[in-house]
Amino acid sequence: MDLSQTRFIGIDLGGTRGSFTCAILDENRRIQFRGEVTQDEWLAKLDACPIAIAAITSPINLNEGVMADESKRSLLRVPPLSKKYTSMRQCEYELLMRGFSTTRMPNTYESCSPALKRALRFTSNLAAQGFQRWPAPGAERQLMETHPDAAFAQLLGAKLNPVKLLEGRIQRQLLLQEEHLNVRDPMIFFEEVTRHKMLTGQMPEGILISPVELNALIAAYTAWSAYTKPVGVARLGEANEGHIILPSPTRRQ
Repeated sequence: MDLSQTRFIGIDLGGTRGSFTCAILDENRRIQFRGEVTQDEWLAKLDACPIAIAAITSPINLNEGVMADESKRSLLRVPPLSKKYTSMRQCEYELLMRGFSTTRMPNTYESCSPALKRALRFTSNLAAQGFQRWPAPGAERQLMETHPDAAFAQLLGAKLNPVKLLEGRIQRQLLLQEEHLNVRDPMIFFEEVTRHKMLTGQMPEGILISPVELNALIAAYTAWSAYTKPVGVARLGEANEGHIILPSPTRRQ
């Protein structure tokens, strides 16, 4: 497929009521859009993408019982203790082993929290819009699941500060910049901070990207990485139950 016609979309369901957040990159990782969209705005943007490869920061499938199967548990790189971690997806267990907190996806829709039900409904809508589970060779719309904190850590090679902290936001924005996304240099933030502004609480605005948009951007970058460098990405979990995809870093290459 023509890479110049391909757009890489990151989706985070955080946003104001009735909307969600997405980011769209072109084949060169240039940001075409980032921000909140309504459902109608989303459909219009999707129609403008001849080929759409998307990554979402929410679970896209139920727990299929892999971690309850002793024969499969024994094959894991770090096998869990007997009868522990049986009620989660394998990809979630592997995230825990990397030191990340994660959602524990139930095995039925009825057992899901309202947030997880929304995520599954959203994924179902994407399937109705033609999205197939990545990798789907030849498909013009593909979808994968990622985990934003683990994806950023994959790029850095270490865990980051929490995204709610100033340091965490700056770290993540620096990583996106080093991966050649056209974001503002977050270090400018410190040039704008003066004694007076600090005392009066007038912190610089418009320099640092919000946490939810950072999540959408790393998801879009993950989609780009998986599509253009599939051998280099990390795939957590089991294929039939669903992978969590983490990007391949390029800044040290």
